[in-house]
Amino acid sequence: MKPKNIVSIVLLMFVAASVVYLVAGESRSRSETNQARPAGAVAQPSIQPPEVRTVSGPQESPKTSTASVTPPQELAKPQAKVVVYYFHRTQRCRKCLAMQAYAEKALAEAFPDALASGELEWRVLNLEEPDNEHFVQDYGLTASALVMVRLENDQPKKWKNLDDIWSLVGNEGAFKQYVELEAQDYLEGGS
Repeated sequence: MKPKNIVSIVLLMFVAASVVYLVAGESRSRSETNQARPAGAVAQPSIQPPEVRTVSGPQESPKTSTASVTPPQELAKPQAKVVVYYFHRTQRCRKCLAMQAYAEKALAEAFPDALASGELEWRVLNLEEPDNEHFVQDYGLTASALVMVRLENDQPKKWKNLDDIWSLVGNEGAFKQYVELEAQDYLEGGS
């Protein structure tokens, strides 16, 4: 047998073993989740928002303060932001790298102010790193994915896996337009 054929067989066996491992892990985690969750309950993503700290300066006495008082309706308005995650595995193909580049470029070109203000965040995460493994279950991921999450008061309100990126990766313009429209909808608080 030629060395080239041996290497091919070893690689195929490795890929097959990896797929079996992933499928077994996914089915095991789903069965554990289904046992721990009542029927009809929906899993909520476990998003860890960044810590926010408030620093207060010197206090003035009420008699000398010229600061305006914020009306109660403005205080009750939820603080919202959108986080766009690009999830990938350690081994990456050209399509996966292109999807990441197109999505990042679409957001940077269409929403520079929202990115600068923190209203929109772009995060690239490797699903095979231990701290990120929970995202596989949180969002039902099986491959590289682009997921938008709307947070209100640092709590996830809704999320969406933009599955169409796989069919649009061959058309950069259509891909970017799709990402821009979805991001705009999420920034406006739509469905």
